[in-house]
Amino acid sequence: MKTPEGRQAQSGVVGEQLNLIDPPPFSPTFPKRSSLAGEALALLLEGRTLTHPEFEGITRSWRLSEPVRALRHDYGWPVQTIEIPAPTPERPDRYIAKYIMPQWVLREVGAAHG
Repeated sequence: MKTPEGRQAQSGVVGEQLNLIDPPPFSPTFPKRSSLAGEALALLLEGRTLTHPEFEGITRSWRLSEPVRALRHDYGWPVQTIEIPAPTPERPDRYIAKYIMPQWVLREVGAAHG
């Protein structure tokens, strides 16, 4: 017996996966404020976006990708990356990363801290 056409199971359909258990609550940890990860987090939680040149101008550190990696993987912060054009005469097709904290995180952290 054939299944009616509208009730056919569709394998490989792209969509949101259902979870049998609720995901854990959002509970990142905070790095030391004096660390580069702490500096980056403080700036991102102010609602700022960060690029390498901006971070270098603030902290005098030539490295932003490592603090962002630490925020994501060691501390549990969902920092987002946006690729933006940053052409130079030598590399007209150059892109750099701009980092941003999602708005839902800013709302949740703001609500938790009054």
